[in-house]
Amino acid sequence: MPIKAKGKGRLKREATEASIVAAFDRLAKIHGVRAVGVNALVKEAKIGKGLIYKYFGGLTGVAKVWAEKNRLWPDSGELMGVSDEAFSGLTPAQQMKTVMRNHLQALKGNPVALDVLADELMSPVDITDTLTEARKKLGQEHQAIFAAQHAMRESDNRALAMILLAAANYIAMRAARAPRFMGEQLDTDDGWNAMLDRFDQIIDRIVPDDELEPASIKQAPALAEAPTAQ
Repeated sequence: MPIKAKGKGRLKREATEASIVAAFDRLAKIHGVRAVGVNALVKEAKIGKGLIYKYFGGLTGVAKVWAEKNRLWPDSGELMGVSDEAFSGLTPAQQMKTVMRNHLQALKGNPVALDVLADELMSPVDITDTLTEARKKLGQEHQAIFAAQHAMRESDNRALAMILLAAANYIAMRAARAPRFMGEQLDTDDGWNAMLDRFDQIIDRIVPDDELEPASIKQAPALAEAPTAQ
């Protein structure tokens, strides 16, 4: 059955929807997601306010589409940094160090994602619930890794991972907003790398690493490129 061509009306609507989402993205990057309101969005997109409600049901609908279109969070493959098979061959400590480093690097490279994380700690606004749902995606990616690895399913390791991930989120937000922390300047390469090393040191002190360390692996595999909001 031949595919029916889209009419001009549908094409115009799709173009307008894309323009509205793009305007939301620009405002979020300049002012932060909490600062995006209907009136600001109308002005930025140069459209009538009614179209936001007609096409998206309101500001929360725009935020939902925006979150779905943007790569706010690294997926499990990026968090592991290597293939499933190679990751499974790492020792428990190496697995945890890999995930923590890649998690930190990904957040550091994505200020809009940090805004979404920070939003959860503030008083709610219209789009808070929508962004919280989007943020759950990151937790699901971590859970997928831990569920697939025997060592990560152990309660002690899961507890440590939970605490370290909370610390990592805070450190990434500090690096972006208030980079001086405990005498370290997190917005410099030296300060940031020193903080990454401290996460490694904590894991090395706590996580049992009885398995033979693979001779070819000198350090945790790195995330090739931190995702950025498009």
